[in-house]
Amino acid sequence: MILEILISTIDAGIDKIKAHLLPVRPDVRYLISWQYTGSRPEVPDWIRERTDVTLVQLAGRGLCRNRNHALNHAVGDILKISDDDECWENYMFDSILEVYDQHPEYDIVHFQIEGIGKTYPSSWISSCEITMRRSSLGTLRFDERFGLGSEYLMGGEEDVFMHDACLRGLNVQYLPYVVCHITGTTTGHQYWNPRLMRSKGAVFYYTRGLGYALYKSARESVGWMVRRRMNPFKTFYNMWCGINYVRSWQQ
Repeated sequence: MILEILISTIDAGIDKIKAHLLPVRPDVRYLISWQYTGSRPEVPDWIRERTDVTLVQLAGRGLCRNRNHALNHAVGDILKISDDDECWENYMFDSILEVYDQHPEYDIVHFQIEGIGKTYPSSWISSCEITMRRSSLGTLRFDERFGLGSEYLMGGEEDVFMHDACLRGLNVQYLPYVVCHITGTTTGHQYWNPRLMRSKGAVFYYTRGLGYALYKSARESVGWMVRRRMNPFKTFYNMWCGINYVRSWQQ
């Protein structure tokens, strides 16, 4: 069984990856999906020197486009979604492989990450927590209307992906094992950003419908007023814009 780490990066972000890769082991491979916004860059020498690394390139922006590009080129049995600021240890890879070996019925398993102060159990999923059995995916991919670099939103792609997986009847599980360390921050920390507020409203509606989306958006708006001194009317308006954005797809 081969575990393939699918690393999404853009432009100079590729320079961070080399230091994070572990020594070669026969049951782990890395696939780097490298987006570029200018002219097509040259492949770094260190990638040519690694027998366990595959590089694919993609012009333009859009994190979900990049993740889907990686999924389309993946060949491993078990896949892990990753970013260029992740660090790993061998026991993390061992945990992932052991879970899928012992549970052939599992299609997708999300785990835990360290380094961003996240507490578990959590109500939100980070991309870097998600692993999957490649043979179970079929045509399931990340919705490119969500996530960083998308036209109107900037997050929520993980929740949408997991929702779509459940709708397809895939066996989705959560296990409290740490599978990576994160050295940066996540999109969710930009709570003040209108694009993130729109993303929340969009996810609420996409996953649970209009009634729940309105209730949850109102509750979040009041909560952010109390905790973060944010204008609840402006917050709710932005979430409502996200709700309407998704509703427009269905009209």
